[in-house]
Parts: sequence; structure tokens; C-alpha cells
Amino acid sequence: MTTLLLTLLVSQTSSPAEPGPTPAAPPRTQVSLHAFRSPSIGLEVRQGFLGLHVGAFPLILDTAPEGGARTTWFLKAGLTAYFLRYDLGAGRPSSLFASVSLVQGLNNDWNVSTSVTRGTGVHGEVGVVWAAWRGLDVRLGVGFLLGFDGRYSVHPTPGFSWTTTL
Repeated sequence: MTTLLLTLLVSQTSSPAEPGPTPAAPPRTQVSLHAFRSPSIGLEVRQGFLGLHVGAFPLILDTAPEGGARTTWFLKAGLTAYFLRYDLGAGRPSSLFASVSLVQGLNNDWNVSTSVTRGTGVHGEVGVVWAAWRGLDVRLGVGFLLGFDGRYSVHPTPGFSWTTTL
């Protein structure tokens, strides 16, 4: 009996350990439908760590002449880099991101049809994207809008989107 137990113990300790599950590599091509602000209300195609996005971007920048805040809408197109990926349990990678975009205002003081200089700018953003559940992504970041005429704004950029693999 002792010989049998000793043989089993030695065979268990001397056999090579089975490799554990390897973390899933991020999909090569993804498409995201962004439903709120970050990076825009629109579409993004991601290949590896770079994404190209296009859409509309709402931002409260000033007050209406009659009082109260008013939303300025922009068309927005740009690039996003995703880096330092990590898995928080959703089976998909969460990551940090940095984005730079060209924006053109559609109304209020940023109306590009009134003035190209006053209606156009650059928008930068840094933050984190959390792969919360299946295809649902939640974003939180800080954005910086710089108009070609020198105006600027620093603002939060929350967002949520649905991401799928092609």
C-alpha cells in the first residue's frame, strides 16, 4: 500500500504541468457602434491597436442668448490608439486609449457654414475603455477641444458602445 501511494505521489510531482488557458488575443478587426459621446455617436473600425472613427459629437460649450446651456453639434473624424490591454473578466480586453480628431461645428458659435476658422478645430481625448460585458464597452475620459481661432474647452467624455468582431 505504501509503495502504491509513493508511486502515485512521484508520478504526480514528476509529470510536466499542463499549460493553463492562454489569454485570448484581441481580435484583429472589430467594428464598434458608439451610442454616446466618446469618441462620437457613430462608427469605428479597429484593426489591431488603431481605430478610425466617424460620427457626430455633442458638447455644451456656451449659453443661449435667452439663458441656459445649449448643445453644439460637431461632425468628428479621427484616429484612436488602444494600448496597455488587460482583461477584467469579460473575456475581451479593456484598455487605455488616446484619440485625436478633426471636428467641424454644425450650429451655434461653432457653425462651420458661417466661418471655417470659427467652426473647425481639433479634439483630443485620453481615457479608459472597459469591456464590461459581451460586446458592451463603457468609456470614461477627458477631452480637449481647440478651435482654429484659439478657443478651447476641457470636458469629460463618457461613452458606451457595442463592439463586434468581423
